[in-house]
Amino acid sequence: MAVLEVIKMGNPLLRKVSEAVDIDEIKSDDFQGFVDDLIATMRNKSGVGIAAPQVGVLKRVFTMEAKKNERYPDKKSFPLSVVINPRIETLSDEMVDSWEGCLSIPGIRGRLKRYKTVKLSGYDIKGNRFEKVLDDFSAIVAQHELDHLNGVLLIDRMPSMETLSFQEEYDTYWNV
Repeated sequence: MAVLEVIKMGNPLLRKVSEAVDIDEIKSDDFQGFVDDLIATMRNKSGVGIAAPQVGVLKRVFTMEAKKNERYPDKKSFPLSVVINPRIETLSDEMVDSWEGCLSIPGIRGRLKRYKTVKLSGYDIKGNRFEKVLDDFSAIVAQHELDHLNGVLLIDRMPSMETLSFQEEYDTYWNV
């Protein structure tokens, strides 16, 4: 497994809509190797999610996992998921405040609102169709990563730039 370079805000690839992964491609050695590298990159960078466009690949796939994460120490853990050709359906209108960071916008946090509970569907790493209900932090992460597949960054979802903060200022003024 290799750790891939994470591209940063300003790279035009982050603003493009990703293409669906062909179902036959999922089982290919190249795709399986790419997903392994994506997972390794997410873990190496202490991310809780990463989408293919963040490493310059315009394919509709993301990974997500939260285990004792230094960037999100107070958040509930959830297991590794590989999500291919994802879809999200909101299950209620309830929104929650979300202080988000992004590997493609390093050292920055911003506050926005996300749906509290969603149904995530897609294909797993073996090409099997799945659906699962996510809530709270895992729902937020899935929505964030799906945005990447559509060329949307967290700053696009912020209602105000007043909370856009460097990590140190977030820790000092907002994370109290």
